[in-house]
Order: sequence, then C-alpha cells, then structure tokens
Amino acid sequence: MDKIKLRQICFYFACVAPSVKFIVYPATLTYEAGNDLLLAALGSFLAQGLVLAAVFWLSSRTDKTFFALLQGAFGKAAARAVYGAFALYFLFSALLPMLEQRSFVMLVLYENVPSVLSYAPFFAVSAFACSKGFKALGRAADLALPLFCTAFAVLIALAVPEADFGALLPVARRGAGIFRGGLFGLNWHAECAYPLFFLGRFERNKGDAAKVLLSFAAGAAAVLLFLAVFYGVFEDIAVLRQNSIAHISKYTTAFTSLGRIDLLFIFAMTLVNVFALCVPVQMCVHCTHAALPRCGRLWPALAASGALLAAVLLLNYSFLEMQQLVTQRLWAVFLLFAYAVPLAAALLFGLREGKARPAPRRRAPQSRRKRAPRSHRGREQARRIHPRKCRGRERARRLHAEKHLRQKRARLHTEKRARARSARQGAPARGGREEGA
Repeated sequence: MDKIKLRQICFYFACVAPSVKFIVYPATLTYEAGNDLLLAALGSFLAQGLVLAAVFWLSSRTDKTFFALLQGAFGKAAARAVYGAFALYFLFSALLPMLEQRSFVMLVLYENVPSVLSYAPFFAVSAFACSKGFKALGRAADLALPLFCTAFAVLIALAVPEADFGALLPVARRGAGIFRGGLFGLNWHAECAYPLFFLGRFERNKGDAAKVLLSFAAGAAAVLLFLAVFYGVFEDIAVLRQNSIAHISKYTTAFTSLGRIDLLFIFAMTLVNVFALCVPVQMCVHCTHAALPRCGRLWPALAASGALLAAVLLLNYSFLEMQQLVTQRLWAVFLLFAYAVPLAAALLFGLREGKARPAPRRRAPQSRRKRAPRSHRGREQARRIHPRKCRGRERARRLHAEKHLRQKRARLHTEKRARARSARQGAPARGGREEGA
C-alpha cells in the first residue's frame, strides 16, 4: 500500500505548503484587503485548521482509507465517482499555481525572455514524481525542510530592516475587503483536503492531530510574517508587486558590493515551490489510480502532466484573465472540495465508526527493552508474534510432534520384527542341539 509518514505530513504543512503563497498571493490579498491583509489570511488559516482538526479526528477513529469508507457506505461505484471528481478538481487546482510559477521563472530567473518550452522540463519531473506515489511526496517534504528554513530565514532577515510595520495600522478598516480577500484566496488555501486521502496510509500514534496542527500553525505563522514584512516594505504600492518573493529583499544594503546575493535563496525557495506544485498533480494521479486501478500510475501521471503542459502553453498570455476567473468566479469549487466535503466526510464517517480507537503502542527499541528471564523469554516472544503467525507456528509444532510419534512407532515396529525374526532363526538351532545330545 502507498504509505507516508506522519513526520513528512508535518514537514509538508510547515515548509512546502507555505511556499506557494509567496508569489502572487500577497499582491492579490493587498488588492482586496489593503493593510488588513493579515486578518484575511488569518481567517483562511483558521478555516483550514478546522478542516485539518476534523480530518485527523476521523483518522483517530478508523484505520480505513477514504475510498474504503466511501465504498462501505455508498458502494464501489459511488466511491469511484467521488474519486474521479476529486481527480478533476486536483488537476484544475494545479493550473493557476503553475502559471504563477512559470511567470515567476520567466521574469525573475532569466535575464532575457526565454522560449515558452523552457518551462517544459518541469512537467517531466512532475510525471516522474507522481508515478511513484506518496513515497515521493514524503521524500520531497524531507528535502524541503532545510531549504525552506534557510531561505526563508535569510530573506526575512534581509527585508525586516527595510519594513515599516506602522503601515499595517489602523486594523480592521476594510470589513468587506477582509471577507473578499479570504474568499478570493481560497485557491491558495486548498491543501487542507489532502489529509483526507492520507487516511489509513500512515502509522497512527497518540497525539498525531496535535503534531500536524502545530506544524500547520508554524507554516501559517511564516506566511503571516512574510505578509507583514511585504506590506511594511511596499505599503501602498504592494499591489503592484506580483512576484513578492523576488522583491521583498532587493532593497537591502548589506550586500551592495556583491550584487543581489538574495537570488541564491530565491532559487532555493523556487525549488521548494517545485515540490509544492507536484502535490496536486500527485493527488490527481492517486485518485485516478484508486478509481481505475487497472491503468496503474504511470499513464495517469503522463496524462495529467501532458494536459497541464498543453494548458500552460494555451494560456501563455492569459494569466491575468485566468487569475480573475479562478479567484473571483470559481472560488465556490475550492470551497466545496477543500472545505465542505472534508468536513462532511469527517462528521459522517466519524460518527459511523463509533468510539475512537486507541492508537497502537510503540514498542521500545531492542536495546531499551527490558530483557525477560530465560524461563519467560519464550512466552514473551510468543506474545509479540502476530496471531496469524502464532497459529502457523502451533500447527508446525503439532505436525512435528506427529511426525516424531510416527517415526518412534515405526522404529519400535522395526525392532519388534527384528526380534521376532531372530527368534525364529534361533529356534531350529537349539532343537538340533537337543537332538544331538
């Protein structure tokens, strides 16, 4: 089964998910909420935290996957239909972030405007990573942790001296703008639906929800700090700075003689963003494979990456129109799939599954485990064996005892026949001696 570790889920929400919110999201939020962009972002993070808490509450009550829960409640056809709808949703949700990343790469990382196909190798990387399952996602999260922490810390340290945090005052001046900013930014806060598909695919232990929520809170705090520094640096012209991560630290005087040394850390953040862009495609491939298991993973990965490449080429000069369509017209799609469905699934299946099941206790390592006396070591080892393995070993012992008994009976029978044969052969000889006497 496709597995992922809880540590990697925590790393994803702490380091990978925030990276997609550093390009266009700050300027879009500033356009709607102005200096109240922190309140709009905070509301979105609180809604995400509620969904995550509900999903991990469900995970504490069942070991089943989301597909198994749907199949047990509504049938296999309904489960496949839901997974097919989610596959289309994840494919759609990956489009706008890829257009952002492509525009960022073309305008920031190249001195001259390159060819449109220069961004095409990303889709080959995406197809390869998505064909490997959740294992590739987890390893990418492990790699992203040091890159994100180092790059984010350096960029913020370079930008903070140039920021005027007084620009964020007065607070709550735009009431409706705060609501619109949170609503139109739902496509940047759609990763709360991913743990629904991690159900049954990670080892459950006590305190899993607290660990994930703390990691999510750390990532949210990083985004809020970035937004505060971004608005403190640019203030009223922040709405014009689309590629926020590339502009936030360029006014520092620390490395004037060396040039823009911050570009090295922007490159590192771009690599983390590449990992983040592969996640919705990975989810699309996972849903397709679950709904149509015969097709495998490679063909859905190639089809999804090819479809996104074709869409990026077709929308090469229509990024602004696509952004307005997704954020201002189709926000209800993200509200449905990323918030309403996970909450409804958590409440429905959580109540169906009954009481919370205790997580399996972790065994201490062999070096820390207290060694039992010699007379009880065998019984302790037998208790640690899986019941199915215990039944197999008992049957093997029984067969061995029966075989040993058969061999003993055969040996006794052979000895009896040998004694009888020797007795028959010795009787005439004694009779002859008696006659001679």
